[in-house]
Amino acid sequence: MKYILKNDFKINVGFDVTADYVIESIQLTNKMLHDLPSTLYRSIDYKTTSAIVGAVFCDRMASKADCIVNPIEKGHPDLIGKEGADCTEEELRNYLDGLEIKATVGNIEKGANLRAGESRIEKLEGITWQAHHREVKKLLGLVWDFVSCGHVFNYPVVTGVFCATDLVVEDWGKISGTEGRNTKVSGMRSSGKAKMGTGWVVLIAIDKYVEAYSKILGFKRSDLSQIPPV
Repeated sequence: MKYILKNDFKINVGFDVTADYVIESIQLTNKMLHDLPSTLYRSIDYKTTSAIVGAVFCDRMASKADCIVNPIEKGHPDLIGKEGADCTEEELRNYLDGLEIKATVGNIEKGANLRAGESRIEKLEGITWQAHHREVKKLLGLVWDFVSCGHVFNYPVVTGVFCATDLVVEDWGKISGTEGRNTKVSGMRSSGKAKMGTGWVVLIAIDKYVEAYSKILGFKRSDLSQIPPV
């Protein structure tokens, strides 16, 4: 799988995250996603698949960068420095530094009856990352799709990675699901998406994906013309 990579990408969130770490983590994530049986993807919803994609990517990134996956289930952010291993559960719930990881398959047009294994890119209308609160400031957002790789079943593949380290509360929408047993969720607003688009890191080297993502997230395709796929 070929990707367009922003080679000079590097951020410090208590530990360094580089372009090389991201692309290597993507490749390892894609491999693991392909090793799982296709029946799994047919039996779970896209939200659960997104959770799997994000969890696998976190694990792979932790094997590359000087960081660990937050040890507690409801910990924030998802990736933290190794010194966090000695922190209390209360401290890990809202750790002082680190990087949140979120994955989405995107929103498709109404009436498109697509199932697991069917590519969604040609029906894609929007990309929205969601969080359980509005305090996410540093986010690495993944986008995935069922991409044809020569198999009978199209497995999930990471198709884009975007980053913003300057998100504010106003970049996140009103929290829904605050009543009953529903999960609390806040969707990213257009201001946050603009920051993520500007901060693109990796894009799958397939034109229809680049075209769709640039249109939805507002980055310039001309900025990619001189970057050879890797």
